[in-house]
Amino acid sequence: MISFTWTTIPKIYESIDFLNVMTYDLMNRRDNVTKHHSDLFDSIGAVQAYTDPAIWAQDLTFGLGFYIKWFKTATDETCDRVPAIGCRTELMEDPATGVDLGKAGAFSWHDEVPSELQESFERAMKNGVDDWQAELLVGHYYLDKQECIFWSWDTPYSISKKLEKIFSYFNGHGYNKNLNDIGGVFAWGLGEDAPHFNHLKAVNKALENWERSTYDHQEL
Repeated sequence: MISFTWTTIPKIYESIDFLNVMTYDLMNRRDNVTKHHSDLFDSIGAVQAYTDPAIWAQDLTFGLGFYIKWFKTATDETCDRVPAIGCRTELMEDPATGVDLGKAGAFSWHDEVPSELQESFERAMKNGVDDWQAELLVGHYYLDKQECIFWSWDTPYSISKKLEKIFSYFNGHGYNKNLNDIGGVFAWGLGEDAPHFNHLKAVNKALENWERSTYDHQEL
């Protein structure tokens, strides 16, 4: 958000029809503890950050990542947190040069799984955990203690629950801003969900449900 400030947003707003808010990659190689890369609360906070200066929620679209991310966790300690959020990671980026140290990465659902990650990936797919907080599905993850790898990704189910909340009121959950009028949803990127497009199907279903409930409400 370097270029998006209280001063610049009103000027930018004059020349655009909508903004795609990058509510993913919220964990990256500059972090030093584990967290969901598309955490529900942080995603809402990102949308709110853009609505506060000058932009209406109806001009914002909510982003979803159609890929999986992994991060190497510290090898000199065992993290027993449940959920496994806040566990120490390895140093993933050179603090002086910004060089990627090869301790984190991502790949799409249509990509071939890197051979060195294959076994850990299979464990993640089999044993992934839904992180529920205050009856909200915040994110989905897996901590592979065997290989010290933290995996973070959205499943079709977590997407459906996330959008269900995004399209409704968050009363009582600390992020009390009405996002009912949010403009829409986008994904990075569509082809990354090939060949089965299960995540896209979940998005389309959530949109259909929301449109149906809105229409029914208007009819009443």
